Amino acid sequence: MKRLIALFLFLALPLTVSGHGDEDHSGGKADENAEWETISEEIPQSILKGINSSYLKNIKPIFQSKCLDCHGNVESLPWYSNLPGAKQLIRDDISEAKEHMDMSNDFPFSGHGTPQNDLEALERSINENSMPPLRYKVMHWDSGLESDEKSVIKAWIKKSIHLINLKKEE
Repeated sequence: MKRLIALFLFLALPLTVSGHGDEDHSGGKADENAEWETISEEIPQSILKGINSSYLKNIKPIFQSKCLDCHGNVESLPWYSNLPGAKQLIRDDISEAKEHMDMSNDFPFSGHGTPQNDLEALERSINENSMPPLRYKVMHWDSGLESDEKSVIKAWIKKSIHLINLKKEE
């Protein structure tokens, strides 16, 4: 019965509820990609590889259980994903999540930010407790990050941003 009520709430929440602050995507990808390429070129691959190595060891296991259902390669969908209305809603949510930050290919993530922008967005999401969105939490009550997981991720973010900024200062 609880699952049925949760499903109803999941489907009944307005489509405007989002987990990314209603950012405008009308600016076009070309400009964003140009900025990404410029900043990525300023960050040596060795730094990005080092950040990714730490990500794979310490962060990805957390993200696999908490974030990659929407921000990664979706391997299986929940039982209710074939219900009318839910299927399109889930597909749209996953598409939008990946538009913002696609973690399918590890770090640096793809989406519409630079590596540093993505790290800062992750930190903001953790500080504001804005992920996962309410609509997802309704059906997945244990999907939020635990305080120890937040600490590990924030430490990784801080160290990663520090490494990126050290290179920028050189």
